[in-house]
Amino acid sequence: MFKILVVEDDNFISTTLSFFLKSLGHQLVGKCASGAEALELCKKYEPEIVLMDIHIEGNMDGIQTAEKIQRDFEIPVIFVSSDTSEDVVERAIISDSYGYLIKPIQKRDLGITIDLAYYKHKSAMDQKRREQGFRQFISGAAAPIVIVANGRIRYLNMNALDLFHSHYIEDIMGLPLLNFVNDKDKEAFKSVLEQTPQHGLAIPHFKTSIRGLHGKDVDAAVCGSWITFNNDDALQLIMFDISDEKKILNELNLYKKILDDGTKGYLELNQTFEIVNYNTAFQNLANFKTEIKGESIFNLKPVIEIEKDLITENLKNKKITDFDIELKISSKKLKCKVYVFRGKEGEVEKIIIS
Repeated sequence: MFKILVVEDDNFISTTLSFFLKSLGHQLVGKCASGAEALELCKKYEPEIVLMDIHIEGNMDGIQTAEKIQRDFEIPVIFVSSDTSEDVVERAIISDSYGYLIKPIQKRDLGITIDLAYYKHKSAMDQKRREQGFRQFISGAAAPIVIVANGRIRYLNMNALDLFHSHYIEDIMGLPLLNFVNDKDKEAFKSVLEQTPQHGLAIPHFKTSIRGLHGKDVDAAVCGSWITFNNDDALQLIMFDISDEKKILNELNLYKKILDDGTKGYLELNQTFEIVNYNTAFQNLANFKTEIKGESIFNLKPVIEIEKDLITENLKNKKITDFDIELKISSKKLKCKVYVFRGKEGEVEKIIIS
């Protein structure tokens, strides 16, 4: 038995519907003749089904009223009308109704339509609740999560927005994910997106480079799996920003190179070429008498001389992490290696001459 509201301005038809509903075992919670009354009765009685005439009293017709009922109360509406004109039927279809019965109505048809509408709506609501719960889970997740269907971004959480350097989900939703992948990684990423969906199958971990809305590159580690999202096959991708980890790894590799050189002396500079540190071996080579920390290496002639143009030119190229140079120290000429430590955007953070 379902609780049903009848919206009908013809008293004879309203009475007929009431009789049918009672004989079918349903509960009639109310009858009215206008859209405004229908909204009030929905709020008051919370019916499970609304039978709606299209041409009713008041400022709103049945279709407009049905749209408000479904939007505000999530109650399925079945249209009951003698109007079969193309434009009216099309409007009814667009309004996402749960049935369209043509007057005069047969009791059997009414019973079948009510049952179908109820269970179809229940299934739709169950799916909606599951998706809402899934979205809440994603939104609250600590990791950046992106949902991709047919190559396009369908949903992402706040952490993923940070990854793409955006504050507004509207800037990202619906766009192809490959728009944010650097050219060198696009083919590999495309092959992942074009895999045949296999639900429950984990996507093998891989690394890529993401370019945000403002052109900033982010190194990312990606993993994920196939899921169902909005009744469609979709990839749930977890994308971790590993830019800091990659930077640290690059620095460790540079330090390893310095150690592998086997040379004893080293000199550390900051991004403005001021001397930050040096070891005893370098001090013995230079044999300087006063402290040189904080001094620009270009201002220490004749104790220390270095090719300024060569070093500044190499630093301009963000891809260069080491190069050879000649250093003159107290009449000695030393073949040295320059190691450049850079930040996320390729900016120079420190320089070591070994």
